[in-house]
Amino acid sequence: MALEPAAEAEERRLYEEDELLFDDIAREVARLGLRDFPEVEAEEGRQEEEDAASAGPANGFLPRPVLLQRPTGQQLYLYGPPPPPLLPPRMLPPPFSPPALGMPGNHKLLDGWCFVVDNPGHGHAPSPQSFCGGGSGPPRAAWPRALPSDAAWPGRAGAAAANTQLVEACVQYLCRNEEQVLDTLFQGRPEAADAYAQLIVTNAVPLIESSHGTRLLGLVIDGCNDGLQYLIIARITRDHKRFFRICAARSDEVVGMIRSCRSERSLRLVRNAITPWMAPSIMHRLVTSDSNRLKVVQAFVQCVPDPYFAEFIFDAIAKNCLALVIHPHGLSLLQSCLEHVEWTAKDSILSTVARCSCDLAQHRFGNYIVQDVLKQRDPSHLAIIASRFRHHYVKLSRQRYSSNVVETCLEVFDDRERFAIVEELVWFPSFRDLVTDEFANYVISKALRTCKASLRHRLAMAILSLPHVNRRHPHCLRMFNTLSLLGYRD
Repeated sequence: MALEPAAEAEERRLYEEDELLFDDIAREVARLGLRDFPEVEAEEGRQEEEDAASAGPANGFLPRPVLLQRPTGQQLYLYGPPPPPLLPPRMLPPPFSPPALGMPGNHKLLDGWCFVVDNPGHGHAPSPQSFCGGGSGPPRAAWPRALPSDAAWPGRAGAAAANTQLVEACVQYLCRNEEQVLDTLFQGRPEAADAYAQLIVTNAVPLIESSHGTRLLGLVIDGCNDGLQYLIIARITRDHKRFFRICAARSDEVVGMIRSCRSERSLRLVRNAITPWMAPSIMHRLVTSDSNRLKVVQAFVQCVPDPYFAEFIFDAIAKNCLALVIHPHGLSLLQSCLEHVEWTAKDSILSTVARCSCDLAQHRFGNYIVQDVLKQRDPSHLAIIASRFRHHYVKLSRQRYSSNVVETCLEVFDDRERFAIVEELVWFPSFRDLVTDEFANYVISKALRTCKASLRHRLAMAILSLPHVNRRHPHCLRMFNTLSLLGYRD
């Protein structure tokens, strides 16, 4: 019982932190000139939905492909190629007559269907044929029922609760009939596919927040055309605050959505949603304790078409590069950023890492970025790292992570710097301890394999002249095997 108040207090604390971050997001949105929901829709999102709603034939929800004549015996794939079947094929239910469900004000749709959810068309009423259930519709008991009276219509008492119940019913229906929804959407009649498309777009946010709906939404996003994909992403990203929370709870699903983006305008929606995160206060939270949202940023960086597309995000990552490299997901984000930025920005990041290379080399994650800089073999960066490592090679060789960095140094440095490394090791007063050290023995073995003959002979004689060294010692086996292969005997 004592844990419950503590859990509530922790949940309250996290909620308050999120609220403070939301204030920062709102200020950043205003500073960048982005338009945020609910004040206005995300940039171009609502307008694109209106265009899509008005462009279709008979004011349908989505523009349909132009097909002059449907080939006989060939299925029309309205929203892309059909996905592989999830279960063995089964027969769809026979046609049925929909129940006579009314809309508030005694208004009815021609086919009797009524969904009390906000219309993504923003003012464009769905056409009657968009809700036609003939031939491919499910039994009437499986459909979410409309609200029976005016009292539950949005804008009146009980609207929020009633609308929430209907949204939950729609999500449950889509999840329970996943195979049928996919069959109808990708290879069913255009009218029925249009109805399912509208239902999925309207409930895209509840679907991605649902543990059962994410699979269906992912399959639709992967297989549908660019127009439907764009509308789904616009619906998910238009509320920046809610998208911020979705990325924390459903980061893997958001990452999959981003990687499925096939058009620049879809990526632009994601960019506008995550750009406010680059504010200093929010970026500090992402780097220190928010690995889920960092994964979302990394997925976006990996998908950008050119550096200028996400220049503002790249600049924020460059400013926080030292904090990112000591975080596992931050390191991956920085490495992805280095693959996409221009050379000037890349050189600035690598120079910053090189100047702090001595400390980063000893970190469990930072050592990887130092090795990446070394493998670039840029003379200016190598010179900076060599100057930072000089007189510290013994300490670095005896440490678990930095010993790997010293081995990389022996591979990429020139003969002058290799000589400096070997001399520092040989002249160490307790050189015998280095030979039997758990990590330094790997550095010495690497030096024997990479150095030229004269320097290799100097190091081999220093090892063989040590008294009372157990060649069978687990930490010495590799070294003395290397000496044997090189022809050195007692």
